[in-house]
Amino acid sequence: MAAADELDESIFRYVWRHSRPQQIWLFAVLLVSLPFLYLTLDLPKRIVNGPIQGDWAPGQTETLFAVSLPLPGFLGGGELALFDGVELDRLGVLLWLSLTFLFFVIVNGLFKFYLSNYKGRLGEQLLRRLRFQLVDLVLRFPTTRFKQVRGPEISSMIKDETEPVGGFGGSAFADPALLLSQAGTGLFFIFLQNVWLGAVAGGVVLLQLILIPQMRRRLVRLARARQLTARLLSGRIGEIVESIPSIRTNDTSNWERAELGSRLGRILSIRYDFFRWKFFVNFINNLLAQITPFIFYLAGGYLVIAGRLDIGQLVAVIAAYKELPGPLKELIAWDQFRVDVQSKYAQIREQFVMGNLISSDVQKLSYETPPRIEREIAISGLRIADDSGNDLLEPTSLRLGPGEAIAASGPIGGGAEYLAEALVRLADAASGRISIDGHALDGLPDAFVGRRIAYATSGLYFPQMSIRDALVYGLRHAPLVPAGGDRAASEARRLEARASGNSDLDVDGDWIDYAAAGITGPNELHGRLAQVLDVADFRIDIARLGLRNRVPADLPEETCEHVLKARGRFRERLAEGGDEVYFESFDPARYSDYATVLENIIFGIALPEAAEEMPLAARPQMVAVLEEAGLDDLLHAMGRQIAETVIEIFGDLAPDSPLMDNVDLMTPEEVDGYKAALRRAATDGSASERRRDRRAFQELAFGYIEPRHRLGLLDDDIKAAVLSARARLLERMDPELAQAVSMHVPGAINPAASFQDNILFGRVVDRYAEASARINEVLVATLRETGLSQTVFEIGLDFDVGSGAKRLSSGQQQKLALARALLKRADLLVLNRPLSSLDGESQRETIVRVLASRAALGIERQTIFWVLSHAEHAELFDRRLEFKDGRMITNSTGAGTRPHESDAARDDAEVAG
Repeated sequence: MAAADELDESIFRYVWRHSRPQQIWLFAVLLVSLPFLYLTLDLPKRIVNGPIQGDWAPGQTETLFAVSLPLPGFLGGGELALFDGVELDRLGVLLWLSLTFLFFVIVNGLFKFYLSNYKGRLGEQLLRRLRFQLVDLVLRFPTTRFKQVRGPEISSMIKDETEPVGGFGGSAFADPALLLSQAGTGLFFIFLQNVWLGAVAGGVVLLQLILIPQMRRRLVRLARARQLTARLLSGRIGEIVESIPSIRTNDTSNWERAELGSRLGRILSIRYDFFRWKFFVNFINNLLAQITPFIFYLAGGYLVIAGRLDIGQLVAVIAAYKELPGPLKELIAWDQFRVDVQSKYAQIREQFVMGNLISSDVQKLSYETPPRIEREIAISGLRIADDSGNDLLEPTSLRLGPGEAIAASGPIGGGAEYLAEALVRLADAASGRISIDGHALDGLPDAFVGRRIAYATSGLYFPQMSIRDALVYGLRHAPLVPAGGDRAASEARRLEARASGNSDLDVDGDWIDYAAAGITGPNELHGRLAQVLDVADFRIDIARLGLRNRVPADLPEETCEHVLKARGRFRERLAEGGDEVYFESFDPARYSDYATVLENIIFGIALPEAAEEMPLAARPQMVAVLEEAGLDDLLHAMGRQIAETVIEIFGDLAPDSPLMDNVDLMTPEEVDGYKAALRRAATDGSASERRRDRRAFQELAFGYIEPRHRLGLLDDDIKAAVLSARARLLERMDPELAQAVSMHVPGAINPAASFQDNILFGRVVDRYAEASARINEVLVATLRETGLSQTVFEIGLDFDVGSGAKRLSSGQQQKLALARALLKRADLLVLNRPLSSLDGESQRETIVRVLASRAALGIERQTIFWVLSHAEHAELFDRRLEFKDGRMITNSTGAGTRPHESDAARDDAEVAG
């Protein structure tokens, strides 16, 4: 892992230390390229003064490409001819010199191409290294640091603000060397042709190099201000997104708009000032660059007329000077880039480098299983304070014995939660200590704390991942089994990671510590997951998620056959129990009253991803089929009636009104759009508006279900027209439309439908209150009988929880966190109000299951420290601690209650002894 001091104060020192061999290689290639650059400048003069402007007698020839080796005096002097050259006439000389010039131009271009690619790769490697180091530093931030910074700001710095810093890595040394050598070669060539013209060119170049960087200093200050305000804006927008519930429940959206507008106004002022000054500097730079050719034409022309300079030299000087503005402009831009990057690098370093970082040794990778906690956990004089020094927990002493279940209760902020956080090192001790087997907790490596202590709390954050990955996340400590696949590709990946200073650990390997979960391998993982999910009362929820999830694309053929058999068995069970009245099966020849109009037309499901590209109602074949079946006007009229009715009833309600939850045909955000469409329908709008509104009304009609919405809009004529349209689509469907829908086939799986819908192959007749319950009973029995319960559970484990687990309810998130903590089978289980979203009775039942699960999981000596949401549940535990105002006021056991002071004194004496 990278250490903090590897972020050198100077960006040049950082780049040189991490890319010295590559920078030296760039210098070597650059030196080799200079002669070729000089030749591309010299050859035009030879071409003009030789075959074009030179005095050639008829039949005169010239020898080209002769190569000889000068001999020293002791060998007789003279030259040793290695190649006599080629004798050519005037046209031949012109042709070969021109081809030679072209050759050197191509060679020079290839050098530039190679150097650019090499610098680009080097810069990307340094960018990868820097970002990895910054993330490494974030992982080692002290806990208090995360209270001072916002996540979006940190991510913005790592993602965006490092971009120019990394890009600078490949050009830090090579670019100035390359550009100076190019400009120096050009100036040297001009001086060789005429000293005075060289002096003029050199003077203008010197003026540009001094004046322009000074003028650009102001740009640096403006760029820094722009960067800072943009970073703050990123953090502020992140706060707005996270604060949406508060904004909407307090009517502060307009204040947020005003505050955001003020910020954007300041950013606009800074950016406009930046661009205005930038273009002024460019104007001055370009002006200076154009003055020199004027002097060359004037003074050089005079020298040619006066016979003091030949025309070939003047052409060569002008050609050479044309090569100067580019390198000079890039050199000045590089200097500006350098100052800007150094400023950004300094700001990044200031935010990420600090003296109290967690040591890299604490987070060192370990393949060894840490020793178990065999003795009491001693808490001695532990005091926790906030950033201002105010006590959150006054000095507290107690012992937690192996196998003991301790309940901590008290009001929020009373102190119990801070003790729980201290036990897992999420709160730093202001004084005192926590000792585990004689070792201070704050000195133990993460390999011990992360494997021997488990933690769950309400509000625990889950990144976007599957439920399965979220559960086993606490078991991923080290790659125990390497990934299969191409060994050469894997080795190349490792070499590239090392070259960039990154971790070369294989993320695709098997990181799961099966032994920690009390199992021998992946084949037993399913059973263990089911066991802990049962304890957390989350297994049924996962099964429901599995039923409602899409059928996996990689579902085995054998399982697909079982699903189809289950579909048939489900119908048999309906008949056996007399429950057919509660269910309506899909039939290609019959209209399904409990499916939407669109589902009946296409006899399937419209794919959401395809609808984003083009609405189904706007696709050519759908338009044609609707017109042929006579549905085009019928659906348009139905959609208008739906819009008029819904808006008449709900149109005046606020978008966040609870009554709007009952409207599933249009969202609150669409109400205003449909109001405008109805107004246009009453007048003569434009043709494009009429077409757009027509499709919008048809989309509204597509979602209509008569038994649910009960507007009396669906008659037998419309149903017949729908079946006619369906028959046309079943007979022939264009490839374009086929990619937008997934049709139901009686003897096949529909990959776009949920697992449950693939078994049911129909709809619940929900006009009966008991229908859902009865169908669910039959479905569950069918799953058990056909052995598909396991499959449903597996699909549920693959459910994507979404960013922050927002696709799960708060209660489900808390159950998931608890199950993950249980799966680790840790020696110390710390639960900090883990189920606050559940009702008291559900919490009590879960506590009973967790306490009883220790025997089933083989961890009878596990110590549990549980901060309760309901104090009355403390009777279920071996010991009860009560906290109030930052003090432990009660430490109760079966023998009664002991005052905290005497208990503290006893523990202090034992620890000291």
